[in-house]
Amino acid sequence: MAMKLSSIIAVRRCIALALAIMVLMPALAVAQSEAANAPLPGGSNYLLFGSDGTCSESSRDAFGVTKRYHEVVDGVPVRSIAREQLAAMRKRGMRRLSLGVYFMHQPPESGVLVDSSDAAEVAQTVSNIATLLADVRAAGYSEVLFRFFPNANINPRTENEGFPHHESAEYPARVDEYWNLVQKVRPALVASGLSYRIDLGVELAPRDSDLFYVPSGERYKYPANQTWSRTVRTLWQRYVAAYGSSDTVGFSFAVFDDRDRIRSQVRHMRYVYEGRYPPVFALDLYATPKLDEGEKFALMDEMFRSQNPTGARWNDAPWIIAEAYYEDPLAAEAIAAAMAETGREVLYLTQWPLDRAGECDSPHVNVVPPYEWRVYPAYGLSVTRTAKPALDARCGLRCGR
Repeated sequence: MAMKLSSIIAVRRCIALALAIMVLMPALAVAQSEAANAPLPGGSNYLLFGSDGTCSESSRDAFGVTKRYHEVVDGVPVRSIAREQLAAMRKRGMRRLSLGVYFMHQPPESGVLVDSSDAAEVAQTVSNIATLLADVRAAGYSEVLFRFFPNANINPRTENEGFPHHESAEYPARVDEYWNLVQKVRPALVASGLSYRIDLGVELAPRDSDLFYVPSGERYKYPANQTWSRTVRTLWQRYVAAYGSSDTVGFSFAVFDDRDRIRSQVRHMRYVYEGRYPPVFALDLYATPKLDEGEKFALMDEMFRSQNPTGARWNDAPWIIAEAYYEDPLAAEAIAAAMAETGREVLYLTQWPLDRAGECDSPHVNVVPPYEWRVYPAYGLSVTRTAKPALDARCGLRCGR
């Protein structure tokens, strides 16, 4: 009898537990959904592991993370330095980083510039990137924007610095060299297990000539710089043919303070991308005496909407702010206000290690890692919303999660 009674009690307890679980399941599902969709912070561009302290353009030249990740500096492995910096920045709240590679065709001796014409150096760089990505993942980061920084004679917008004219005999080989580096680096990103996107050329979004005698709807076809526009279009055609468009932001924008120039940049995307647009765009956003970051943001948003071709979805495409002044309350306040005003979705922001108030003439960087991450979170810019389902379907599993 005692056995039967205990069995009955046990059964009743199981039923009660099952009923409790059934009652709690909706709440648990919501909690899990909210956890999965929880906002994730941005962070910083992490390209340098130090500085020489001279507050000059050359301050960064000896400290390229990607170039020197396999080396030892003053008896300390660069990888060890980087791991400590990654851990410190992760502890300060960063969850996303912008990484990248500076490269050039046969550069002078440098601790940051990779020789994209040297197969052995490219192979070492790819190995460094793979190791860096493993360390980034191990440190607990969620996503990276990987950026290609072409310099001087490998940068198509700088013909006066040695990039071959598009009609010259040297031009095809130089484009192939750029493309080869992209092809070599991408597998490391795919294999990393990290969510990622690729910036195929930092601030390489070109513009059209805005010819007054051509109907406005046709002006996008006429590049302001033939070599620049043809090169990025060629790179894009190759990339889409090989990999599709879902894991890239295309070529990021330098946002100017001239309304006509911004319109020409945005409109010219029809020439560059030929109807196959990246699902997300990236902007570098800095104030000028004429316009602050928020005004530039709003103007860019206006042009994305007004120039939107049929089916392109520029009007609601998300953005990544790939660069902004370091720990800057003026930038943070202006950007937050512009986001609220326009409704434009910003997936995340990665600050650049340049203090607006720095006293250097032209430092490019004047902050040494590990970087702080206090100001942008205080203005609500530490987070991203999850991508829309339609974007996820286009983008796949590894970009923009």
